[in-house]
Amino acid sequence: MIEVKNSLLSSVPSDWVKVGSTKAVSRFHSPFIVENYRHLNQLREQLVLDCNAEWLNFLDHFSEYYHSVLKAVNHLATVDCIFSLAKVAKQGAYCRPVVQDKGKKIIIKKGRHPVIDVLLGEQDQYVPNSTNLSGDKERVMIITGPNMGGKSSYIKQVALITIMAQIGSYVPAEESTVGIVDGIFTRMGAADNIYKGRSTFMEELTDTAEIIRKATSSSLVILDELGRGTSTHDGIAIAYATLEHFIRDVKSLTLFVTHYPSVCDLEKIYPEQVGNYHMAFLVNEEESEQQKDEENPEFITFLYQITRGVAARSYGLNVAKLADVPEEILKKAAHKSKELEGLVNMKRSE
Repeated sequence: MIEVKNSLLSSVPSDWVKVGSTKAVSRFHSPFIVENYRHLNQLREQLVLDCNAEWLNFLDHFSEYYHSVLKAVNHLATVDCIFSLAKVAKQGAYCRPVVQDKGKKIIIKKGRHPVIDVLLGEQDQYVPNSTNLSGDKERVMIITGPNMGGKSSYIKQVALITIMAQIGSYVPAEESTVGIVDGIFTRMGAADNIYKGRSTFMEELTDTAEIIRKATSSSLVILDELGRGTSTHDGIAIAYATLEHFIRDVKSLTLFVTHYPSVCDLEKIYPEQVGNYHMAFLVNEEESEQQKDEENPEFITFLYQITRGVAARSYGLNVAKLADVPEEILKKAAHKSKELEGLVNMKRSE
């Protein structure tokens, strides 16, 4: 563009085209620029037409070899997958699992979560855990324990090792024997569905109902804190009845995480099929002694080890403390917790 001061506009040739102006100057295109710019636009349009024509021509020729190329891509994907599995197998801490066509069982000795294990690999901090589920023996694990104690990571670990074994991969464990499962059904997490107008609890129960309909005795079922989205009594009732259905009727291999101690009573009713477990932890005795007369939450240390027995408490206030909830709120919560715990114990003694 050519800029001309507005005071000199009278000297601008008549064939120049004005394209813009300010208070001080006006901008023009000369006939040479106008003609060549028009020609440039024509070339651009022609380029688009030629490219489209060549692309369609390429597709016409490519269609003749489509199936051959598709086969080649699928073979490359298979080779890529095999190389990935081979790379996993070369890792020192992985073992070759025994996969059985008959007999439903998941036996894992010192298994590890494949992702978390890599993330913590340099520090060598991951705590391995074993699993022993068998269709003709103990096939249900009820898992309790403190919040952030490793319950969800443990059940994910079992599911991932089962999948890896079944696709022919080495697995992160010392030893592993896995029977073929016809499906792995999980209900974990908490989220609503605004588009369908479903609350978090509705989503939870919808997923659970789908699992009840589809799971078989050859399935692995994983339910994480079923019933937490409603009142305590309703939550316990739903969790208890659902788990008993899987124990008595479905007879699937089941991992059931809960904070409801009442659900753990199912071990007494089905002692051969059900086992109670918890993620181990230590209560800091020194701090607990100091806090006996104070209204403060207890401090615990997570051991991340699956252990026989029921954890009577979830130590949610400990997580609140780790999350930097204000001290006055923690003290009030600790006081209220002890008050409610005292009322429950009083009712039980009556």
